Order: sequence, then structure tokens, then C-alpha cells
Amino acid sequence: MVKKKNPGTPPVALAASHSDRLFHEMKMEAARALAMDPQNVRALAQAIASTPAGSDPDDELCDLLTMTLDQARMAQENGQRFGGECLDAVSRHLATLSGTPGLTLGGNIAITRCYVRAGLPVPEDLTPDDQALMEEAATLSIDDDAHPETAFAALLHDALATVGDDPSMLHQAFAEILPGIPAAARRMLCRLAAANPDRRLEPLACAWLLDPSESVRSGAIDGLGDRLAAGILSAQALIRLVVLRTWIVNKSARRRLDTLVRNAIRSGISPDQAAVAPYRIVGYVSSPVDGAGAQSLGIALQKGRARSIALVLLKQQFGIKDAYIAPCASAADQRSILQQIAGPGQKGDISPEYLQAVLGIALADGLHNGAYPAPGLVDVVDACAITALRPEHDASIQAMLDRYDPEGDLASLDAKECETLIAASADWAALHPVIASWFEDRDDMFDGAESSEAQAQALWKHLETQRNFWASIIARMALLLKDRQDPLAPSFAVTARALIHGRPLKEIPIMFTIFDQTFEARLMGHSTMDDEMPEEAAEELMALMMNLMSPPKKTPKRSSRGTSPRKATSRKPK
Repeated sequence: MVKKKNPGTPPVALAASHSDRLFHEMKMEAARALAMDPQNVRALAQAIASTPAGSDPDDELCDLLTMTLDQARMAQENGQRFGGECLDAVSRHLATLSGTPGLTLGGNIAITRCYVRAGLPVPEDLTPDDQALMEEAATLSIDDDAHPETAFAALLHDALATVGDDPSMLHQAFAEILPGIPAAARRMLCRLAAANPDRRLEPLACAWLLDPSESVRSGAIDGLGDRLAAGILSAQALIRLVVLRTWIVNKSARRRLDTLVRNAIRSGISPDQAAVAPYRIVGYVSSPVDGAGAQSLGIALQKGRARSIALVLLKQQFGIKDAYIAPCASAADQRSILQQIAGPGQKGDISPEYLQAVLGIALADGLHNGAYPAPGLVDVVDACAITALRPEHDASIQAMLDRYDPEGDLASLDAKECETLIAASADWAALHPVIASWFEDRDDMFDGAESSEAQAQALWKHLETQRNFWASIIARMALLLKDRQDPLAPSFAVTARALIHGRPLKEIPIMFTIFDQTFEARLMGHSTMDDEMPEEAAEELMALMMNLMSPPKKTPKRSSRGTSPRKATSRKPK
């Protein structure tokens, strides 16, 4: 049975009960169905957008819109038309509401948070003008003639008081606030935060250097420069800056950061001291690579009796999509989560060398496609003392195969040995359940093809255009299986090589599997709720784990922007 690449089915062991799991599945299915109905999504967005002044938006409506936008985002990434149509329809509708009573300031803030939690860029029409910002500043009980910096300082204080010390929660809180502030004010707030002596804000400023917003990045660099001038930039922050400078896509931002690093070194701060991990690492695991190119990595951490887990989500062509550290209730909870990442009944252990290699490949993949890594990667690298992490110079399929086979043993195989290894790909699915997710689900594959024969021809033609995509997934699996000393690893490596060297697709059994599963998925039309299906839904897995491992809810304090900067809801991956 074929399972959709990005379904809403959470791992069984992570749900508190079967009923909880079923309820989560139903919500995801409902959100996906709603995303296919743009008219009702627009109505939902409008209901939130028109939240009256002085009132809080309805949490259940906001959760539903977040899930719907998230389903639309994943569908769009997978080439399904309804995803883009849904997002375009909502964006256009919000644009028509902008500047009218139909989009209140409170509604604007709520919609912004829905977009951020769904991993989507916030539409420009949702950014309020300066007049709206001044009206919001008035809610801080500050005199009308007060300097804007005073209002921003109050906003900063309020966010810190609400969120506490958790770096992931702090970053998320600001991620939900900043898009709702005009660019100039956003830069000012980030500069004030980065320069603030509070120790919690220094790593936040470093993470902001990876933000897609130019005003956030510039404000963070300005503030770190102010921090250096004030003599409060730490050596640990400098180590972070030296590591993440190679992760930055924008050349201008990288040059500014290089200048900051040089000035810091000249001032006497040294980044060369040995980094000491604040945690003891007790295990590494990885999921297999699913049909969307997603892969989850988990690092089990311990500090005294407290347990945590660092989670990183990789996705082909997007690089490092999400990364964060979350607490675990117990050692048993930690083990259970690691097993869920590996997959039911699957061996998930990996070596630290593999972890660093695959992170370097993902960084290079993201940079090649103009995508910043998730800011939480800074915290993960710091917690695990992975200070040597740099993007690979070459993340091509051939480079991955060279890493798999540095001695060139594959090249020495004769034709018969290669044929045997490629033929073995017919058996992969029986041993690796994740392969049930390996299929194509773009809507345009069969455009103009009416008969079954025409559709088959159209699909083979489409698969020809996807050679590199599937070769990359197979090469990544080869690296993973080699690290685990799996005897099938050479079969994956030789098959990936055959794909990039132009071997006819119909002579590669795994491509027939992908072909058949694509047609089966087309007939199904949507994922089903089958306990026997493999749990390879990496993005839903990351979101659900973040929700389940969140600390208990604190009594909320009213935010300066009308509501708590972060509420206890599922954190959607980027």
C-alpha cells in the first residue's frame, strides 16, 4: 500500500493514546481537505483577520488555519496544484482586506503567526504601516512622545518575561512577532535585542544571522557590533560566528560578518579555545530518506539527570529545514523518541562521523538552492560541540558516491557484478518500509494524457526528468546504510551511479517500483490511516515531537502586541 509523502499520520508511540493519534490524523485530513477548498480557507482567514480590537483571536480557528496552510505548503513543495492555489487565494484575499476594517491589528498579528508556524513567508500586505505600529506601541502605556526605542525595549522585556530561558522558544516567539513589524522598526528591534546585555539574547542574535529577512540580519549584525564595542561579546558567541559565517547565503551579510569577526579577534577575543559540549551525547539516530527527500536526525543529550534531544530535519533541495533542542520527560521518553525517528522496528543508530558528513552535505544543498539553514542549527551545533561543521564543497551525486567509495572499489566491479547489484533493487522495498513513500505526486505529470497507455508514457517521460532527484535519494541511502554496515549498501550506490550515467530507467527495478507506486497513489488520491503503513512522515514527526516535548504551559502574560508571543501549539517545521 502506498502512503503519501507528507501525510498527517503521527508515529504511534508518540501519541498519548490511540484516540489521540486518531484525532490528530482526522485534523490533518480535515486540514488537507480544507486546503483544497480555497473559498472556505478565505472565509477562515477572514474570520481571524477581523478579530475585534481588545479581543484575542479564537485559538481553534488559528490552529486550523495553521494546519491548513502547512498542508498547502507541503503540497506546493511536492508539485500539487491545490497547494499553490490555496496559498495564492489566501494571499490575494488578505491583500484586499489590507487597510480596511476587515483586517484589524489583532487579526493581522494572529494571521502572521499562522504563516510563521506553517513555515511560510508572511505576505507583504500583512506588515502594518508605521501608524498602526504607533497605535500598538500605545498599548504599552508609554507616553505618546516617547522615543520608539523605549517602546521596543518594553516589547523586548515583555517577550523575555513571557518565554523564559529556552532558546528555541525564544527564537520562535520573536519569529512570530518580527514579520508584523515594518522593516525599519524590525531592524531597530533586532539591533536593540542583539546589543542587550541579557545573556539569553546573544545566541538569539547569532541565530538571526540566518533569518531570511534582510532587516533582521542587518539588525543582528549591527547589534553584535554594538555588543563588541561595549565589551560584552563572549568568546562563545565568536566561536558561533566563525562557524556559521560559511552558512550565510547573502554575500553582503557575509562580508559584514567577516569584518565583525576580524574586529573581535583584534580586540583580544579568541575563537580558538576548545569548545566543551554542555551536554553528554548518549546516542545518534537517523530516519531513512523518504520519497520527498526528507530525513530526520536525532541526538540524545544528557546533563546531570536531565535528558534532552536535538532534532534536525533535512530535506532535499531545501537543506536543513528545521533544527531545535527539546527536553524529554525521562530516559525512557528519550529512547522512545529516538526509536520513532528510526522507524518502527528499524535500526536507527548512526556514527558521529556520518552525522557531521550528512549535515555538511545538507548545508551545501541548501546554499546551492539559496536556502538558509534553520536558525536552530546554531543551538544544536553549540550543544553538541560540532564546531568543525562546514558546508561540503561539492554536494553533487557524484561527490556523495565518491564519499561512499573513496578507494574506487565500485569502479572495479565487472558488468555482471553491477547487474546483480542493480537487480537487487527489486528487493529493497521488502527490507526498507520507507520505500513505500517513493513515488511521484506532481499534478502535471499526466497533463494531456487520457488513456492508460498515454499516462504510462507520460510518467516514464517525467521520471526521465527526475533522474537526479531519485539518484540523490538513493545515494543518500547508500551513505546511511554504509554507516550501518548494511549489506545492501553497495546495491544502492551502484544503482545511483547507473541513474546518473544514463542507464535506461526500464532496466532499473527500483524505478519500476516508483512507477507502480505513483500510479497506485494516483488512484488512491490521498493517504489513508493504516497502522501497518511505514511512518516516514518526517515533517509531521518533527512537528508532533516538538509539541509533545514542550514544557508545561505557564500562566500567560499579556504581550505588548495583544497576545502571548508563543502559545502551546504544534511547532511546524520550516
